[in-house]
Amino acid sequence: MKKHMVALLAGAMLIMATCVAGASTIINNSTSGYYNSSIGTMLDNTSLYFPGANISTGDPTYNNMSPAPDLSAASSVLGSWLSSPQSLNSYWSTAPVAIPLSWRINTEDAIIYKFNAGSTGLNNVSAQFGVDNGLYVWLDGTYLNGWMAPGGVGTYEYSQAIGSLSAGDHYLQVLREDHGGSDGFTILVQGETAPVPEPGTIALLGLGMAGLALYGKRRQNKA
Repeated sequence: MKKHMVALLAGAMLIMATCVAGASTIINNSTSGYYNSSIGTMLDNTSLYFPGANISTGDPTYNNMSPAPDLSAASSVLGSWLSSPQSLNSYWSTAPVAIPLSWRINTEDAIIYKFNAGSTGLNNVSAQFGVDNGLYVWLDGTYLNGWMAPGGVGTYEYSQAIGSLSAGDHYLQVLREDHGGSDGFTILVQGETAPVPEPGTIALLGLGMAGLALYGKRRQNKA
């Protein structure tokens, strides 16, 4: 009896451990988002994050740029997009729209991708980007990383591990930078749905535990 119950319990636990969904796409090039194309050249020459137009102050390469860029010169246009993405000003689209993969040369623009992590959250979330020239990324208002390089757009030049996300809504905030010649953008964000045991598995586990408890009680009575 004991061996049967132990096997039953072990089997249920094994099934629960394997109830994990594979990686799925959360955001890609066709995902709509809130869009702001009104920044223009407000940020030009305010820091190394924003070179002058037409490569007038160089065409640098930077990786893992830190700390977060100072966006105060464009605060009137960006508004509270990082702290309160639910309350955007009139420079933003009023609803999610198709995000252009290229934008006006020598200008900056901003995107907010709103997505839901479901009722159990997401695991192993990661993001990949390609951009010409620069890109700065936040999640729920917290700065993640930034990159800048000359040349065209690689398929996915830059990667950013995000990790686990809690259940409910989240916001990926992106500011794209260009300082002349051409521009372009690619994005891919993926993650795994946190595991949820199926009802049948839960029942099986409960049966196994109940059997072990009953066996233990019988042993006590015999003693």
